[in-house]
Amino acid sequence: MTIEGRPEFKLSDDHWQKEYSKQRKDRMQDAIDDYLQDDGVDSRQVYEEMLSCIDDVIEYHQTALNRATGLRSLMMGHRVVDDIDPELAEKWQLNKIPHRY
Repeated sequence: MTIEGRPEFKLSDDHWQKEYSKQRKDRMQDAIDDYLQDDGVDSRQVYEEMLSCIDDVIEYHQTALNRATGLRSLMMGHRVVDDIDPELAEKWQLNKIPHRY
């Protein structure tokens, strides 16, 4: 069977954005329901665990920011020459830089 003559079925990007937004809200609703329907969990625990999740995101991004900032600093030439491995110093000929520099 061929597909000639069949209408093209394509959903817009807007449709998929709305669908994803709905699914994301549904996942959050499921998590909230799970907490609130557990008799062993009080409101304070829900609050503290939500804050903990937000703190995890902050820590993750802070770590990535620190790594990226460190790499950028190195790429811009901000590094301590004393910490360079002797083999790399020889390879880069750091010991042959004229004294006037």
